[in-house]
Amino acid sequence: MSKQEEIDDDNFSNSSNSSEFSVDLDYNLEGLKKIASNVFGKSCISIEKLGEGGFHKVFILKMEDDNEYIGRIAFPDYPYWKTESEVAVMKYVRERTSIRVPQVYHYESNKENLVGQEYIIMERLPGISLSDVWNNYNINEKKNILLQIINIQCILKNQKFSKIGGIFYDNNIKDFIIGQVTEETFFSEKRSELNIKRGPFNNTYDYIVAAIEKEIIYNKENFNEEEQKKWIPVYEELLSLVPKYFNNNNNNNNVNDIFILTHGDFHYTNILVDGSTNITGIIDWECSGSYPLECFCTFPVWITDNPFEDSDKKKSEENQLLQNFWVEEMKIRDPEFIRIMYDMDDFKSVIYHSAFIIYAETGKILDILENLRKK
Repeated sequence: MSKQEEIDDDNFSNSSNSSEFSVDLDYNLEGLKKIASNVFGKSCISIEKLGEGGFHKVFILKMEDDNEYIGRIAFPDYPYWKTESEVAVMKYVRERTSIRVPQVYHYESNKENLVGQEYIIMERLPGISLSDVWNNYNINEKKNILLQIINIQCILKNQKFSKIGGIFYDNNIKDFIIGQVTEETFFSEKRSELNIKRGPFNNTYDYIVAAIEKEIIYNKENFNEEEQKKWIPVYEELLSLVPKYFNNNNNNNNVNDIFILTHGDFHYTNILVDGSTNITGIIDWECSGSYPLECFCTFPVWITDNPFEDSDKKKSEENQLLQNFWVEEMKIRDPEFIRIMYDMDDFKSVIYHSAFIIYAETGKILDILENLRKK
């Protein structure tokens, strides 16, 4: 089965195993076609699989008038909350910023529907993924993209909130509210089933403590005795270091207690561009929300070296050049952004990293803790 497969009324199954990486999920595409037809008042004549993300399967819904829309079927990783928050975030961004995101036409945040899973039917934005063309750009074209990225980062940074958590829309008050966090590390690998603190959090201290305590609880409920003896003391020691780097108060004058709109996966795979170097939209807003400014102020990840890949001297040199360009341009647009990024204490940074890594061993938390002990 190819990556893009046309599915018609007589040729699709209720589950997909299109690749070795595909998640087995029961769903009804005939039901999705019927829903799309009702939403737009026109017949949905075909469904074509576009791809599969970390938490969903993506389909192109083609209508009888040749218009195309996106149908996204969610994995049941974090029922209700993830879908509700993603829809609210996109609504917020569309209404209160100039960043282009898909318009949501219809969605259901429960499985009791014709599809059999949570889903969103939304606008199909023009363009292709920046990740597909980035390596084809020359250095000046890459700089042009980065100027647009800086503009998006500055817009997001200006969206401030009073608490840490996911963004939701309250139909009763007709306004946006901050609710429980929707980050992957709070729901992945059965963490959604844990009885833990999920926010919203009034300050960064409580947020970090909750993230670490969550891992202690997760270890107790999912690891064998030997693994618990290895990892629980590590997280407990990490927890004891939090007061050294984070203030336990609600002082909003503290930079780490400024909370701004943060895309949960701001990577070039989720940035769309046209046939040239114009950004046409930002997609995949699940796991986004209001989070500490300190975590936000960093380089675009795709112009940094990947520590899990073999070093490429030429690529590293180009990345350094692009980082220098990005810094100088960001200093002009928002000098506070750069100041916060460079003022971040290295040890505070590793506390963040350790608190939100899903797998302690691959996150090298033992090595990090050893360095923290020497501080």
